[in-house]
Amino acid sequence: MNQTITFVFTIIFFFESFWEVRLFSQLQALAIQNPTRIPPRFAKVIRLERRWNWISWILIILLFLTSSNFTILWVSLITLIETYVVWRMDNMKSKMTSED
Repeated sequence: MNQTITFVFTIIFFFESFWEVRLFSQLQALAIQNPTRIPPRFAKVIRLERRWNWISWILIILLFLTSSNFTILWVSLITLIETYVVWRMDNMKSKMTSED
């Protein structure tokens, strides 16, 4: 059962990671198109995304290489943080597109 849950959370993490890359590209394009309409928190959100992107992939790879009783906890936590980062980026994109 733990392996199934870990597998599901890992798949969710992969989907969110690809969605995060897509949002990052869209935010960069919006910033280039309208540099005067960049919200003040834009740099903070992008910095958070860049840092978290590297950290999360390193952690996921380490979890695959090591087995532990806490793997399900770590994968759940990583997926939760990934969801938060994607949510912040999506909010930023919504704010940038609604100002048009």
